Amino acid sequence: MIVIALTVSMMITFGLLIYNFNMAVMYEQTSVESSDSANAILHGIESLALPADAVLQTHVFSDGTATSSSTTLVLEIPSIDGSGNVITNTYDYAEFYVIGANAYLHLEANVLSSRVSGTKLLGSDVNTIIFTYNSSDFTQVNTVMVDIQTRATVKQDTISDHLQEQIRLRNY
Repeated sequence: MIVIALTVSMMITFGLLIYNFNMAVMYEQTSVESSDSANAILHGIESLALPADAVLQTHVFSDGTATSSSTTLVLEIPSIDGSGNVITNTYDYAEFYVIGANAYLHLEANVLSSRVSGTKLLGSDVNTIIFTYNSSDFTQVNTVMVDIQTRATVKQDTISDHLQEQIRLRNY
């Protein structure tokens, strides 16, 4: 009887250890995925905002019109050739926006540009992305504050990540 009781007790303890370990792994994986998503979104925005010439109030893309706001960023970026050199008086246009919990980049490249046109998923688990501009006159905007919050749920707990960065446009 004592041996059976000790065996059952050890099995229950071992089962609880495995359960707690698996829960810790799930929390850690979700936390890393949420953080990676926020970092990927911020990196995607930085990669085009840093070389951008201007934040545009409105731009007409081939598939619709985009307007910069607190939830959307529209950029005019000098086109580049295959060597990374700027092509004079030629521009690519980018729009960053969120649909549901996904952040997207919509890029429309000039035919001479080495950039590739299309829409790309930058990250998921997005709770909010807020763009703040240093001027209400978009012709004067030279700095964009990006505030990204991601949120994921594990069991009944919420895991979130918050990144904020100020990005200065090219030549400012």
